[in-house]
Amino acid sequence: METINKITASKQTTMYDHLYKMIIGNEEVLSRIIKAAVDEAKHLSIEEIRRLIEGVHIGNRIVNPHFHLVDKEGFIKDEGIVYYDILCYIDVPQEYGKNIRVYLNVEIQNNPYPGYSIITRGYAYVSRIVSGQWGSEYDYQHYDGMKKVYSLWIMPKAPKRKDGHMNVYETNERIICGTTVEEKEVYDKGVILVIYLNKEHDLNKKYEVYDELLTPLMVLLNNVLDYKGKQRIIEEYGLNTKKIESEVKDMCDLGESIALEARNEGKQIERKEKNIAHVKKLMIGLQMSFKEAVSLLEIPEKEVKEIEKYFQS
Repeated sequence: METINKITASKQTTMYDHLYKMIIGNEEVLSRIIKAAVDEAKHLSIEEIRRLIEGVHIGNRIVNPHFHLVDKEGFIKDEGIVYYDILCYIDVPQEYGKNIRVYLNVEIQNNPYPGYSIITRGYAYVSRIVSGQWGSEYDYQHYDGMKKVYSLWIMPKAPKRKDGHMNVYETNERIICGTTVEEKEVYDKGVILVIYLNKEHDLNKKYEVYDELLTPLMVLLNNVLDYKGKQRIIEEYGLNTKKIESEVKDMCDLGESIALEARNEGKQIERKEKNIAHVKKLMIGLQMSFKEAVSLLEIPEKEVKEIEKYFQS
């Protein structure tokens, strides 16, 4: 807690972003995300997926036969750099014995109104990740090596009217005339999934679908509950608290630190306003100078300059 308290306001957003990524990238949470988002993993249980990606921890590069973290900086010549929150690829075992590789991008979007559509940004990310496969998954002689991309956008501060909503955007074949039908895997190369959560969600009410994912996400990504409250929900939904304990504690400590800072700032403003009123009363009622008034009131020197600005304006 002492370390968290030393974080300056300018670094609070950066710290939150880091903790969000650590929480989402934890295998206990990521396995549930994969179960909900990745069609190729629907036949697997959450525990099977967790074992599939076991050992992953965002920030460390894990050597895993099925799971690989990809550099979060996506650079393409003449197109610049895109910074992803989480980007990985997974070789998902299928029931018929083959592995299917899919790319998964997860983004935490705290601003529900960024000034553009999250959907269009999602399409940009899918396009960039597909382009980034050039030379590794496919080339001009082998386009069929292109791998499917899932771009998942989690919005933990969405409006209450959208709480629990999940929308999918994907490519589908539409036959205009004739009977030609292509295999879905030929054109099904990009999926965008948006999850909307609201921090005021009533924990006594379960979400209609994917409650096993949405409630833990809502609790973990919002600072409404204290650590014990979050721990209770995490355990109730079957997550291993030991594997996610550090990040959850840091998130709670950061939230408490910001709240404490806000309260202290409020007290400072209130004290300043009272001192200004007292100084003003002495200067007008007793015809004192500003220096005489602050001296009589024994106002600390570091606060005098701030109060003096009021009388100089």
